[in-house]
Amino acid sequence: MKITYLVPVLAVALLTAYAETSRTASTPEQLADESFHLTVERVITNQNVVVSVLKIHVSHNAFVSVGSEPLSRIGVALADSPGNGQVALGASRIITHQGDDTAYIQTFVSAESSGNSAAAPRINRVPADTTLDSFFSVSAVSGDYKLDTPVEIGELGGKPMTLIVGKSSK
Repeated sequence: MKITYLVPVLAVALLTAYAETSRTASTPEQLADESFHLTVERVITNQNVVVSVLKIHVSHNAFVSVGSEPLSRIGVALADSPGNGQVALGASRIITHQGDDTAYIQTFVSAESSGNSAAAPRINRVPADTTLDSFFSVSAVSGDYKLDTPVEIGELGGKPMTLIVGKSSK
């Protein structure tokens, strides 16, 4: 399968995940001003495709930043009151011809809230025997977390991916 065909496939999977998940997080009625609630939904998980949606709920305006060393940090403002947003994490292993010494893993990280969005798609060249789960994983766990504190949500290319939900400067 050509790389140019797989990019739209992964994008459609992520958009479907957004459409099928509720924007209202199942959180306690009152969140402390110093914390946010994270709900993790694993949409697709198999040996060639991983798609997860992280729903974020905070009791006031906030900022979300997500990233990893091989990937620039991206961020969006949670402008709702209370603030609701989500982060989509996706990856797919592109099948190559037998005997090729390289393969490709496409990754996609997107943060979205109230019409604001930022995305970081990337195609990574890897040795042919690299498995998807050895290159990209989502380890985020649903729960309450402290604001302005990095939370490890997975791994990309051997480096941790982190999520930071911080107080808005407004």
